[in-house]
Amino acid sequence: MREGRPNEHLTGSSAARPARRAGRRGRSAAVAVWLLLAGGASAAFAPAPEGALTLSAAERGAIVQALAADPDFEDGPPAAMSDPVLWSSLLRHATLELGQRMRPTEIDPLWALAPAPRPVAADAQAARDAGRLGPWILGLGPSDPRYRALQGARRRYREIVEAGGWAATPAAAAGHAPPASALSALRARLAAEGYLPAGEARPGVPERPLKPALAEFQAHHALTPDGVVGAQTLAALNVTAEARLAQIDANLERWRWLPRLPRTRVEVDVGGPAATLFVEDAPRLAMRVIVGDLSHRTPLFASRLESVVFNPPWNVPASIAEHELLPRERAQPGYLARNDFIRVAGALQQRPGPLNALGRLKFDFPSPFGVYLHDTPARAAFGLANRWRSHGCVRLEDPRGLAAAVLGPQGWTPAKVDAAIAAGATSRVALAQPVPLYVAYWTVVGAADGAPLFRPDPYGWDDKLMQALARRGGGGGGLAAARADSECSAAHAPQPLP
Repeated sequence: MREGRPNEHLTGSSAARPARRAGRRGRSAAVAVWLLLAGGASAAFAPAPEGALTLSAAERGAIVQALAADPDFEDGPPAAMSDPVLWSSLLRHATLELGQRMRPTEIDPLWALAPAPRPVAADAQAARDAGRLGPWILGLGPSDPRYRALQGARRRYREIVEAGGWAATPAAAAGHAPPASALSALRARLAAEGYLPAGEARPGVPERPLKPALAEFQAHHALTPDGVVGAQTLAALNVTAEARLAQIDANLERWRWLPRLPRTRVEVDVGGPAATLFVEDAPRLAMRVIVGDLSHRTPLFASRLESVVFNPPWNVPASIAEHELLPRERAQPGYLARNDFIRVAGALQQRPGPLNALGRLKFDFPSPFGVYLHDTPARAAFGLANRWRSHGCVRLEDPRGLAAAVLGPQGWTPAKVDAAIAAGATSRVALAQPVPLYVAYWTVVGAADGAPLFRPDPYGWDDKLMQALARRGGGGGGLAAARADSECSAAHAPQPLP
C-alpha cells in the first residue's frame, strides 16, 4: 500500500480530546456532559435518590461485571457504588452501547446509519421487572468481534494516554542516515506503541533492529512499509496518543449505529475503500472499490440489493451534464457523439456499451441519496491507494463476481453472467432474496495480527463526530438536503432506449 495522506487534522485538533476525558476532572462534570449528549433521553440519567432503589445481589453482580468490562467507564470502581449510583451508571453505559447519545443525521445528513430511538431507562426497568436484567445488559453493545477487538484497542490506548502518551519524533529522524539522538527518540516513540520493547536496552543485549519495527508501524498506519522515515511517516508518528484514542472512539461510536448484522450481507467500507460479501458470516468475496471524492462524499446508510441490471444505460444527472459534459462538448465538438451520448426526453443518456460510465452491471437498491453500486470502464483507478474519486457512487472492482454470487441461489453461474453481458441488451434480474447492504466508514480496523490498523480520515468525519460528542448535537438538513447528483443518481429512472 502506498503512503496515504496522514491524519494531519488529528494532531492538535479538537479530536485529540477524547469525549470522555472530562471524567478525569470530576464525576459530576462527566454526568453533566452525558446529560447533554443524551438529549431527549437525559431523564434516563437522573441519579436516583439515595434509598429509592435496592438492587438484588444478582442485579448488582451483572451491572458491576458490565461496567468493569467497559473500556469507556471511568466513574471509579463500580463495586463500591451505592445502588442508585450504580443504576445511573448502568443507564449511561446502556445509552452509549445502544448508540443513543446522538442522532447521526442531526450532525451530518450523510450519516444515515442510525439505530432506532430507544427509551433506555424504561427498557432497563422492564428488563429488571421481568427478571432479565443480566441478559439485557449482555445484549446491549454490538456483538461483532471487530467491535470487541476495537474495545480492546481502546483499553490499551487509554492506558498509553494515562501514562503520558509519547513524545514528538524530531524531524531529524527522517531520511536514511539520521543522527544518534534522533534514532534514540524514534526508538522511544516506537516502544511507546509497542513496536519495540519498552525501556532501555540492557548492557550486552543487542537492540532489536529498528527498520523492521518501523516497517511494522508503517504497515499499521496505511503507509508503505519501507522502514524509512519519510514525510508521511513522520506525520503519522507525531499524531498524539490522545488523537489516536479519539480516532478509536469515533469508530466505536459508528459501530453502535449499525444493527445486528445478518449473516449474509454486503459491507462497503468507504474508509477502505473496499467491499465484502459475507455469506453465513464469513467473507465470500472481497474487492476494492472507488467511492466519492471530497466534494461528492459517499453517504453512510443501510439498504438491500434488490436487482442486478445488465448493460444499463446512464441517465446523466442534470448537474453533471451542465457542469461537466456540455462544457466538454463545447470545447471538443463531437465529444458526446463519440462517447455514445444521446438525448432522451431532453436529457442526456449514455447508451449501454464499453464506454458507459456505469460499466456493464449495476446493482439496484432503495437509495434516498441516488447512490448505487456499479461497474466502471475505468479500471486503472483500482490500483491506486487514493480511491476517493467518484461522484458518490460505489464503483466495484469485481462486479461480475458479485453478480454471480448474489444470483447464484437462482441458478446463475459466472458463465451465465458473462453471457447476459455479451448479449448487449439491457435487462434487469430481481433477486429472489434481497441481500442486506451496509455502507460504513472505518478509519481504525483490526489488522491480521490483531493490532489496530489506523487509516487516513479523508472526509474529516472522525473529528466532526468527536466534536459532536463533546457538545449537544446541532441541526441537520435531512436526507433531502444531502442528496447529491452522483454519477448514477439518475440511473434508476426508467427511460426507454432509442
